[in-house]
Amino acid sequence: SSDLSVPRWRSLVTVMPRFATACATAAAACYAAGAATQAFLTPGAGSTRTPAHLGTAAAGAAPFAGATEAAGWGVAAAGLCLGAHAGLAMAMRARTARKAEEKAAPVKKYVESVADARLFETVYLQYTSEYLKGPLYWHEDKLQGALPDYPGEPMIKNGKQTSNVLGNLKSFSSNELAFLAMLFFGIGLYGNLQFLFYDPQWAKVDAGGYFNASYIIESLLLPISFFMHIACYIQRQNGK
Repeated sequence: SSDLSVPRWRSLVTVMPRFATACATAAAACYAAGAATQAFLTPGAGSTRTPAHLGTAAAGAAPFAGATEAAGWGVAAAGLCLGAHAGLAMAMRARTARKAEEKAAPVKKYVESVADARLFETVYLQYTSEYLKGPLYWHEDKLQGALPDYPGEPMIKNGKQTSNVLGNLKSFSSNELAFLAMLFFGIGLYGNLQFLFYDPQWAKVDAGGYFNASYIIESLLLPISFFMHIACYIQRQNGK
């Protein structure tokens, strides 16, 4: 609920600065109004020097000035009280409006996305991998030479071969492996054709010559291209 999601102290902390500002503004306005009223009613109250021939008049006006000053402070106190009540009323209204907005907001149901599912799978795999490596989990497959793959690097997952079966080639993408497969196929096919048909090496050896070593090396790339093709397929299946 909104009461649990928004603590009471946080809403009070949000309201108090506006409340204090409103009170300070109302107090300043009331004090200025009182000072202006006093200056209007007793224009000579601010001067401390009184001429000698006006001493009798000043003495007679002293009670009136005191009453006017008291009235000015009363107006200031009343203005401060009204400003405090107005600020409190505005704060309570804002708080009520905010609670109504929070209650009106619909609660969205969580739906797991593809990114969240992949993150959970990654974290779960890392956790279980580290657990399997530790001494708290013992299994006969952890004996030397009995387990075909290392913990955390499964060969088959969800009935499909992973990139770990490729060994050092697991960091290559399917496009790179496809390029290497075609390159090795072309070079290997060229070496075999040259060695057997276009530049026969057995006839050259029978005539007392030597094999062309480049044809032999090139011909060995033909079977390698087949394994590159398989590695390309595996990476393609794993989305790499």
